[in-house]
Amino acid sequence: MNKPKEKILVLKGGFSDENTISLKTAKNVERAIKDLGYDFDSIDCKDNFIDKISNSDFDLCFNALHGEFGEDGQIQALLEKIGIKYTHSGVSSSILSMNKALAKEIFIKNDIPTPDFVIRHVNEISNNDIPIPSVIKPTDNGSSLGVYIILNESDKINIVKVLKNWKFGNHVMIENYINGRELTCGVINNKPTEIMEIIPSNLFYDFETKYTKGKSNYEHVTDLPNDVYKKIQELALKCHMSLGCKGITRTDFRLKKLKIPYVLETNTNPGLTKTSLVPKLAALQGISYNKLIDIIIKDGLCQN
Repeated sequence: MNKPKEKILVLKGGFSDENTISLKTAKNVERAIKDLGYDFDSIDCKDNFIDKISNSDFDLCFNALHGEFGEDGQIQALLEKIGIKYTHSGVSSSILSMNKALAKEIFIKNDIPTPDFVIRHVNEISNNDIPIPSVIKPTDNGSSLGVYIILNESDKINIVKVLKNWKFGNHVMIENYINGRELTCGVINNKPTEIMEIIPSNLFYDFETKYTKGKSNYEHVTDLPNDVYKKIQELALKCHMSLGCKGITRTDFRLKKLKIPYVLETNTNPGLTKTSLVPKLAALQGISYNKLIDIIIKDGLCQN
C-alpha cells in the first residue's frame, strides 16, 4: 500500500507591498501541488491566519509570501515556534538576506565582490550625499520596489523629493552603480544553475519589467569565457552557503566590461510566477516547473 503524500498548506498574500506578486506565485504553486498529487490548502496571511495555522494538521507550509513578514525571518520564526516545517531558508538566513546592509557585510567578510555602499537615515540625506552615478534602494525590500538609478542631476533632484515621502523604512542604501550586463544565477539542491542575462525594456530590471510579460528578455548566457562563467556560478553558491540558505535561492549580478562580476543581492524566496527567473533557470537544466516545486517541498520536509 502506497504511503499517503504529505499535506501542504500554501501561505500567500499577506500585507506587504509584494502582496500581488505573492498571489501570482501561489497560483502557480497551487496548480503544481495539485498536479503532484499532494493534499493541500491555501491561506491568505491576514487577520487571524496565525490561529488557523496553529490549529491545522499540515505537514509543511509552502512559503509563497514575498516581502515583509514572508522573507525577513518573521514567518519563519513563527512557524518554528508552532512546530510546522516550511520551505525555503530559515530564520537567520532570511533576516540576513532581506537586510541588504547585513548581507553585504557577510559578502565582504567572505571576499565576495559587491558594489561599495553607505547607509544613511532617510531624513539625513542631502543632494551632496548622492554621487553620480549611484543606486538608491531600501535596505530591506524586494521586487526592486523603491530602487532608483541616479545618472544625472535631474535624477538627483527627483530622488531628493522622493526621499521626503519615503515609505520603505528609515534607512536608505546608497550604492555604487555598476555599468554592465545584468546576470542571474540560482542554486537548486545546493548546486548552481546555468546563468541567464536579463535584458529589461526599462533602464533596469524594475518592478514593471519583472512582472509584466514581454517587458524583459531573458537569454541563456553562452558568450562568456569559461572561467568567468564558472566564477559567477561559484559566487552564487558561495552567497547561498555564506548566508546559510536552504532550498532555492537566486543571486543577481552586474558584470563589468572587464568581466568582473559584482553581487547585488541574494533572494531566499524568489518568485515562482510565469515570468519569474528561477523556473527559467531550472528549465535550462531540464527541471520542469512541477519538478521544481516537488524539489522545494521535499527539501522543506527534510531540512527544517
